[in-house]
Amino acid sequence: MDIKINLNNLIKKSDIVIGVLSDTHNQLNDIVVNSLQYCDAIIHAGDIGDADVLEKLNAHANYVFPVRGNNDTEEKWPVHDLPVLADIPDNLELSFDDKVVAVTHGHQFHKVQTRHDKLRDQFPHADIIIYGHSHHIACDQQQSPWVINPGAGGYTRTFGGASCMMLNYKNNHWNIQQFRVNE
Repeated sequence: MDIKINLNNLIKKSDIVIGVLSDTHNQLNDIVVNSLQYCDAIIHAGDIGDADVLEKLNAHANYVFPVRGNNDTEEKWPVHDLPVLADIPDNLELSFDDKVVAVTHGHQFHKVQTRHDKLRDQFPHADIIIYGHSHHIACDQQQSPWVINPGAGGYTRTFGGASCMMLNYKNNHWNIQQFRVNE
């Protein structure tokens, strides 16, 4: 299941801040969550773990947009959370003005060396592609579309500390900020 959402219909302002995280695996890092408190929306790029994670994110932003990761399965989620899981898409496209942000977990692209190229092939019309899965921060702005990975926003395999990113959109341009918790 794929979903497309026009943020202009939801957020009635000319500039926005979108928090981006991934790979929480049932546990949000408290410092990461607190860094997202002024966001207009939050994107979770998969391996969420359970509905409690999304509920905690909803307390920090009016809109939370998750995608499924390879660990977001009926077998791994609590039974009482399965109705929430059923509504989470595999891929997501968010548009704001004429800009497109594509979101996928990225587990279907196995080779690290070609992952960004394959993501660009899958979403050539995007301005920014967000993925998770690797738990490693990546911010590839060398070519268009940009490809970013916020790293792990929980406590599992953080490779130097839990992390997230902020996408700031102002005057028809994107700016990316990285946030990392020091271990």
